[in-house]
Amino acid sequence: MDSFSNRDKDVFLITCEKMIDRGALMSRYSRTRELDIRKLWDKEFEGVPDRAEKFYERVFLEYGDESVAELATAQVGIQNVSNVLSKIIEESRIGLSYLEKSSRYVSYRDKKDGKYLYLEADSAGIPQKFQKRYEEFNESIFELYERVADGVASYIRENNPFENTRFYLPGGKEINPGDGGITEEMMRKAYDSSVRSRTLDEARFLLPASTLTNIGISGNARAFSHLLERLKSSQLKEADKLYKDLLSELKLVFPKLIDNVEKPHGIEGIEYLKKISTVLPEPISADSSFGEEVRLIFHEGDEKVINNVLSAHYFERTDGEFAALYSAISSLDISKKREMLNRIMSLRGNRRQKPDRSFEHVRYTFEINTNFGAFRDFQRHRTLTVQRKKLTPNFGYDIPPIVSNIRELLKEYMNVMEESRKLFNDIYSEDRNAAQYVVLFAHKHPIIVTVNLRELVYLTDLRSTPQAHFDLRRLSRVMVDRVLEVNPSITPAFKFLNTKEEELGRLSAELRKEIKIKNEQKG
Repeated sequence: MDSFSNRDKDVFLITCEKMIDRGALMSRYSRTRELDIRKLWDKEFEGVPDRAEKFYERVFLEYGDESVAELATAQVGIQNVSNVLSKIIEESRIGLSYLEKSSRYVSYRDKKDGKYLYLEADSAGIPQKFQKRYEEFNESIFELYERVADGVASYIRENNPFENTRFYLPGGKEINPGDGGITEEMMRKAYDSSVRSRTLDEARFLLPASTLTNIGISGNARAFSHLLERLKSSQLKEADKLYKDLLSELKLVFPKLIDNVEKPHGIEGIEYLKKISTVLPEPISADSSFGEEVRLIFHEGDEKVINNVLSAHYFERTDGEFAALYSAISSLDISKKREMLNRIMSLRGNRRQKPDRSFEHVRYTFEINTNFGAFRDFQRHRTLTVQRKKLTPNFGYDIPPIVSNIRELLKEYMNVMEESRKLFNDIYSEDRNAAQYVVLFAHKHPIIVTVNLRELVYLTDLRSTPQAHFDLRRLSRVMVDRVLEVNPSITPAFKFLNTKEEELGRLSAELRKEIKIKNEQKG
C-alpha cells in the first residue's frame, strides 16, 4: 500500500502506517527544498524504520523546536476515570479534542462486579479509616439515584401525560398524528425519549464526583505532553496512575516526542505546576459566601463596546487604519451606530451563522456560582477563560425542580447532601484532594469566566435551546440579561437566544429524529 492517497495531485492524504512518520514528514515542509514531499519520503523515509524517531530527537536537541510535536497525533481511549480527574484532563483548550460519556443521556443504573460505577476508595486515595464509609456512601447515593429517576419519570408522566402533550416541529409548527406521515407511534417514541432525558437531567444532580466516565481523546503529541504534566502535578493518586498508563501507551505512537516529559525540561514544568497551584504570596481573608448566581464583574461602557465592534468590522472591509476608523465611528450618534449594528446582525438567518471576529474585541468577566454538573458543560467551551476552586460541598447545593416537588424524595435528597458534607469534612482533615470524590454534581462550584462577545453569543444561543439542560438555559438568559443591562446597544447580537421554557425540552428534537429515521428507512 502506498503512503499517499495519490501521487499526481497537489492535495493528498498522508497515509503511512505510523503516526510519528506522518508528523516527521510534514515537519520537513519548513526545511526542505524538495518541491514534492512525496519524493522526499521516497528518498529519506521509505525503508528506514527509525528515521522519524531520529529526526525528532535531532530537532529537539539541536533546535529545541517543540512545535513539530503538533504534527504527530494519536487517538486515545481513557476508561473508568472519575469526574474529578476527567475535569482535570479536559482543562486543555487547544491541541486535544474530547468526547466524554454523557450523564444526560446515559443512565448510571448499571453495576460492574456487583458495584455501581464509582472509583474505588483505594484508587481515589481515601484514607484507610474512611474507606468503608466512602464505599457505603457511594452505594447509597447510586441507590437513591435510581429511586429519584423512577420518581421523576412517574411525576412527569402523571403531570404531563402523552395524551395531553402538544407536539411541535423544530420550526414551531404544531403537528398531530397523521400530519405529513407522522404516526402516533413516532410521537410516543419522541415523548418517551424526552421523558427519559428530563429524568436523567434531574437525577444527575445526585451523581458523586467519584462517578466513573469514559473519554475519547484525539490530539497532538505536544498537547498530550502538557496533559501528562498536568496529571503528574495534580497530586491525585488516581492521576498518578493514569500518568503512568497514558505515558506507556503514547510511547508506542511517538516515543521520542513523549520522552521529553521525563527529561529535565519536563520535570521542571511539573514542579512549577505543583508550586503555582498552591502559592499565596500574602495572607488575604475574604467573605466566602456567594450571593447572586451570576454576577458581571468586568465590562466596558456601552458606547465603547459598539465602537469596538463597528471599528473592527470596518477595519477588515476598508482601507482605513483602525484609529481613524474608531475616531470616525465614535463621532456618530449612538442611534446611528445601533442601526448599523442591527443591519450587520440582520444577516444572521439562524444561530449557526455566527457573528464574525469583530465581536471578539469585547470581553466580559462573570462570577458564576452554579453546580458542578452545570460547570461540566461550561468547560466544553474552549475559548472561555475559566478558573475554578477545588470541589467542596461547603458552598451549598442546588435542588432540581421536579425533585423539589416530590416530598419524600426531597427529604432523602437533602439528607444525602448533609451526609456528603460530613464525610467530605472528615476526609478533608487528612487529605484535601481525596475529599473531592464525595462532592455531588448538585454542589455549588464557583467559577470566574472571561468571555469575548462572539463566544458569549455562541454559548448562550446554544445553551438556551430547548434541548439544553435547564440549568444552562437559565444561566444563558441571566448572563445575557446582565450584559444588556450595561450594554443595551448590542441587543441585536442575541437575536437567537431562546427565552421559551419547556419541561420536555427535547420533545421537538426527538420528534425530528423519529422523522429522519422514517425517511431514511423509506430511502
